[in-house]
Parts: sequence; structure tokens; C-alpha cells
Amino acid sequence: MFSTRSILTLGLLFFGAQGVSPAQTTPVQTSPVQTTPVQTTPVQTTPTQGACKVTNPQGVKPDASPAPDVTGGIRLAVTGGDGKPLQRKRFYLLEKNVQEGGQPDWSGVPRRADYLKGASPQLQEWLRRHDCDSLYCPEYEAEYAEAVKTVPEFKKAYEDGLKKYRNQKLALRWVTVNFPLKNVRTEYYKRKKAWLEQAAGKAGKVTSAMTDEKGVAIFTGLSLKSFYVSNLVPLEDGNVLWNCAVTVPPPVPRQLHSVTVEFSVAKAAAAAVTAK
Repeated sequence: MFSTRSILTLGLLFFGAQGVSPAQTTPVQTSPVQTTPVQTTPVQTTPTQGACKVTNPQGVKPDASPAPDVTGGIRLAVTGGDGKPLQRKRFYLLEKNVQEGGQPDWSGVPRRADYLKGASPQLQEWLRRHDCDSLYCPEYEAEYAEAVKTVPEFKKAYEDGLKKYRNQKLALRWVTVNFPLKNVRTEYYKRKKAWLEQAAGKAGKVTSAMTDEKGVAIFTGLSLKSFYVSNLVPLEDGNVLWNCAVTVPPPVPRQLHSVTVEFSVAKAAAAAVTAK
């Protein structure tokens, strides 16, 4: 019988005779891993300036000598590049001009298209019609029942819900929770919100308001002084940024606002939008 030491010695002599070290191994040839770089949507660094027109209500005169604590209001009327009221767009009342000193990094503005990569054409069209930053919008809920039939991602989320809950109502109610694309579900909303908070902070945010179905928004309870009104995030169609200086005049009797600002898209930008 050979001792353990003898076996080790014989092994060393054998490997030495073959000219190979016991620890030497033949390298495995592998093919390099192919990665696809993430393509981002080209962003125009400098936004296109939107047009704004400031007017006071016609036929009435504001109080010429208001009390020190009197406040006024600003009414916004916003029209998009297609000539239609621009709905569900948030505008910010600011202390500073967003395009002067310390302005935001426009090239870093989150773009919805970047978060739709990998989404089906049906989902992209569905989101485009609703123009909401995440899946958690009240007006979406009424259309989930139809979406699970026509949109692949909603269909998968619904089917996964059926497997989990074994209940059709629960599967439909929790369709956003089981949604397969996180970027579409909440990521764009989170990134955009973070960017906006930083940009609004630099510009001295006072408050914000969202336009309604008529493209109208109103700021009330404002001090009688000058402000800037901006959408901060340029429109994805035309890269349009509104940044309008407005002075709040004394209040008008029986009206919430004492001045109206009409926002519109310049002709060149509007032509680019309608050409799509």
C-alpha cells in the first residue's frame, strides 16, 4: 500500500515528466458578450420659446387703491401646437426667471419616449391618448377592462393576477401592480418629479396648477407683485417652453382673477407639431 506522501510524490513526478504543472489549466475560449446600448431620444438643449399674451378682463376696472392684504389671481389659457386646448399640463408660479442664471439642465429633462422602449405599439398608443405620467391616473381605471383585451402588457398583468388571486375582479383591480414594465408604470413619473422639484426650487416655486379639459388653470390668493409662469418641462412635441412675466394687478369685483395669460405655440414650432 502506498502512503499519502508517496502518492503525492508520484503525482509530482508524473506531471513534471509531462511538462505540466498540476495547477496549470487550459483556458476556455468564450465569445464576448454582446450588449445593446440604450438609445435615448435626442433632446434639443435650448427649448423653443412659447408665446404668451397678458390681458386684463375687459369692461371692468380693478380697484385702484386696494387694502394692503388684498390679493389677486392669474388665469391661464393654454393652446397647443395643434390649435387645441392643452389639457393636463402643469404650470408653475415662480419668483425667478427660469431662463436666467442657474437655469435647469435642459438636456437632462426626462423624456417619456425613453421609458417606452420595449413597449408594444398598442401600449404606446394607449398611453399617448391619455397623456399621463404613470399608470395611476383616475381616468385610466374605467378603461382597464378593455385594455386587458387589446394591450399585450395589460393582458399579461391581468392573467398573472388571475393566477395569484383566482378572482377576475381582483385581477382587474390590481392590474397596475402586476404590470410587467416598471419604467412605464412609475419610473418616468418618479424621474420627472425629481427633475421638476430641483428646477422649481432653483426658480423659487410659489405654487402650481394643472390645466383642465379646456386648457385653463387659475392661480388665486396672490400678492400684488410680479411673478413668472412656466411649464418648466418643455413639451415633447416641439420642445416648447413657456416662461412669461406677469404682474398681478388689484382684484376685479366678483372675479377670481384680475389678469389672463394666453399661452400659445410659435408658428414654426406649431408647424413642426402638425407635420408629425
